[in-house]
Amino acid sequence: MTKDWEKLFTYYNAPEPPAGLLAKIMERINQEKRLLTLKRRLAIFSAGLIGAIILFIPALKGVMAGFAESGFTQYFSLLFSDAEIVLAYWQNYALSLLETLPVVSLILLLATVLAILELLKLLVKDLKNIFISKQLIHN
Repeated sequence: MTKDWEKLFTYYNAPEPPAGLLAKIMERINQEKRLLTLKRRLAIFSAGLIGAIILFIPALKGVMAGFAESGFTQYFSLLFSDAEIVLAYWQNYALSLLETLPVVSLILLLATVLAILELLKLLVKDLKNIFISKQLIHN
């Protein structure tokens, strides 16, 4: 009985794989690797974006406190209440505004806003690439 089975499989011609099968398999593996990398970047950028949004709140509070403590708002309101005096002494007025401007807290606020915008840009770019990669894999 075993000899019959051996004869059957010795005369049986194994099917040939289609041409380009190895290239298709390797391309699919590369697409999956890229998709995994994009998903990791998406997770990192999402965590960074959440962190930047959390840091935005204290930076905004710092700017508001800086404006209140320095008297910038009082000097700035002079522009609307006593415009003639401001125009007469505009150089001294401008220097007073610049001296009371809370520069450090404004820099921190602008840095967090820049980080949020940059992370959003990268996040949207990676999301677009993920959807494109998934469409290529399924086609």
